[in-house]
Formats: sequence, structure tokens, C-alpha cells
Amino acid sequence: MNTGDNDPFRKTCLVPYPNVDDLPPNLRDKLNILPFRRNIILTIANSHGLAPHFLGLIGACFDGTQRGLPILEWQLIVLRTSTILKAKYEWDVNLPVAEVHNMPQEKIDNMGCPASVIHDTSQGPWTARDRVLLRMVDEQLATYTNEEKTIQDALELLGADMVVEVIIVIGIYALLARLMKGLRVDDDAEIPGLKEKIRDSITPTR
Repeated sequence: MNTGDNDPFRKTCLVPYPNVDDLPPNLRDKLNILPFRRNIILTIANSHGLAPHFLGLIGACFDGTQRGLPILEWQLIVLRTSTILKAKYEWDVNLPVAEVHNMPQEKIDNMGCPASVIHDTSQGPWTARDRVLLRMVDEQLATYTNEEKTIQDALELLGADMVVEVIIVIGIYALLARLMKGLRVDDDAEIPGLKEKIRDSITPTR
């Protein structure tokens, strides 16, 4: 699909990427989540009223002083969500985050494993915490709810604050997947030094 405009970044996206200089000041201030262009961030910026709040929430996920989950547990949730929802763009922009922070390749390779592997503690590379996180993701995306046993197990391993945060993170990245897929957001251009920039942009929990 050719959009017919002169934006070299836009080949498939069904809405334009806004000119940053034309955006309201309060929204421009929220676009600095990462020090490089992401087409999904600019897509969200079309919503002048809601974008500042939603981008603030996304930015909080990158900030270990606000995000409670360790980086690799956050990324486990994101990569499983993108796998289940078949959100290629979401996978592509988050895989380098997981790699920079040394997620084991075996976990990356098994991100699409069936639920039976997650439930069977003799299979797969998953820790007990991984398994409860993956169960929460799978149940939420399938039914918009969770089994009481799953939440009980999660409370025991994670605590109430992280159980709530996990469900919020699932919701954020499911919504992002809907935006990416529904609006056909373009793949990002190659970013020189991407992994170094990611390493400098994401802070661990304290």
C-alpha cells in the first residue's frame, strides 16, 4: 500500500505520522521516551488528548524508579503478549531490550510454547516466577480474567503490588498491539547503535 503522501517513513500505516513541531507542547514533552524514532509513539501522538497520559504510562515502564517489575520479567510479559497476539512490530522493538539485558536465548526461543509446557514444571526453561507470569498473560489474553489459583500463586510469589502491575502491563502491551496491527504501523528504520541506546534508556528497578 502506498499512502500517497511524502513521508518516507510511511508505507503501510493507515494514519499519518504527525509532524512533531505541530503537536501541543504538553504532548511534545512526552515523546522523549526513547532517544530514537519509534513509529508507534508517533502514531499514538495523533490522539492529542489521551496521548500525553498514555505515553507517560509507557514511559513509566522504562523507568525502574516507577516500574516495580525487574526488566526481564517485564519483557517476558511483553514478548509473550506479542507472540500470542501475533504482533510482529511489538516483538521486533522489544526483542533487543530483552537481548541487551541478557534474557537467555532458550527463553526467547520458547516464547511461543503451548500452555501445557508452562503448567508442566518438568518442561521448558521457565522459573516458578516465569510460569506464573506466563499463566497470567495467557489467561488475560484468552478470557480477560484469571483463574483464582493463578492469582493465588502469583500473590505468593510476587505480592499484591506486582500482581496488579502485571495485569496493567499486559493491558498496556495488548493495547499497543491493537494499535500496531489495526493501523498497520510501519516497521521502524534501522537505528545505528540501537542496543547501546536501549541500554542507556532503560533503568533497572531499585
